[in-house]
Amino acid sequence: MSNQYRKPKGAPNSAGGQYTNAPDRMMGALPDLDDPTAMTLAAMSATMRAQAVREPHPYRSAQETRAFLDEAATIRMDGDGLILEDRAGNLLFHETGDTARLDIATLRADPRVRRLVQDTLRTPTDGVSALEQRRMVKTAWRLASPYERKRTIDQSPMRRYAPANSVANSLRHRRDQEEALRILKELHYEDAAAVSNVIRNGYPGPDNPKVAWAYINYTSVERYAKDVVDRETGQIVHHKGDAIREMRMVNKMKPGGGYELDEHGRHVKVARMVNKPASKGAAPRSYLRMLYQPTKGVPDEKTARSMARAFKLLDDDPQAQAEAFWTVCYGEGSVANPSGSLDTAKQLLGRHAGGRQAVAAMKHAGGQGNTARMIAYQRALTPQAARIFLDMEPGDGRLANTTHTHRVRSKETGRMEDRLPKRLSEMRSFIHAVYEI
Repeated sequence: MSNQYRKPKGAPNSAGGQYTNAPDRMMGALPDLDDPTAMTLAAMSATMRAQAVREPHPYRSAQETRAFLDEAATIRMDGDGLILEDRAGNLLFHETGDTARLDIATLRADPRVRRLVQDTLRTPTDGVSALEQRRMVKTAWRLASPYERKRTIDQSPMRRYAPANSVANSLRHRRDQEEALRILKELHYEDAAAVSNVIRNGYPGPDNPKVAWAYINYTSVERYAKDVVDRETGQIVHHKGDAIREMRMVNKMKPGGGYELDEHGRHVKVARMVNKPASKGAAPRSYLRMLYQPTKGVPDEKTARSMARAFKLLDDDPQAQAEAFWTVCYGEGSVANPSGSLDTAKQLLGRHAGGRQAVAAMKHAGGQGNTARMIAYQRALTPQAARIFLDMEPGDGRLANTTHTHRVRSKETGRMEDRLPKRLSEMRSFIHAVYEI
């Protein structure tokens, strides 16, 4: 066998299939490992290790776990994992990200661990921050039985901290979808951000419009959180869940249908008692409406996910990612592009099928706001790019296509006025919320 080194096919500045008699030709570019000033192997492979697929987390054997449990007098839980202590209060074992975890099957069979998991998932912990409670619920969720998980989703106040994908899967596979709808509505009023994560994880899905529209119609108006009792008569005036009514100026309807217009062709306004619109949960409702009532320019969920994956190609350049997303919102030519990074972003997006659709949306006059919303709902932006985008001024002064106004204090007169929100303001509020900016 020949000892000659064969050049790979398509090697630069060479013809594929040729041999070379210089075995150390490529080794010359590497550092001398005998040189103490050279890079260590750990430093050389730091980038590769950071981008490598993580290995499965190691676990202790069932025998080792049983030995720890037999010796432990106290079992506690924190955001990292279980804490086992002996009778003297000495630490026996603490599950952290750097240590091997205990065997799950053995832990689930221990009655003390089961009681600890039940207490964590059923009762809020006083004096503990919401972030720490979320981490504790995540730990308890890993050790909980399917029955305990279902019970938590059904009625526990800690379900707002449960993993959103688990909640979505549980509600999706239930035979009683009316019960699933009840849980979704209750979770909405407990934590709108939690229900938004559940909806983004696929419930209600594209094949369940009944639950989706029932959720939209119920949560789109403000409702009483508890029964309202008349102090004089003691009778219930408004029941819990009743819609809150308010006096608003609305367009006057003709008896035969249509709106009544004045001599200038404008709508005639009259005062009427109407349901008070709810601002809470506007983002998930808008997302569901786009899935089940798409208008021109609204991509389906599959296309939106494809475009979101294409935007991930720009994660290393937050400025370019933010400018590309801004251009999808408002179109090309709205403002100058001084950095020149948009052309590079388009080239990267063009490598992906979803990216080519995003580039086509950029060329649309005035942008494609509905396409931008669907991309934003997939959390395609990095936190840095989201901050840059929110700092950028809107590309136009268009208003949202809605009849719901907001009370805003005028900078000129100092009085409160009813104004329509600006276009894409709901999407910006969504980005503020999910990225905690």
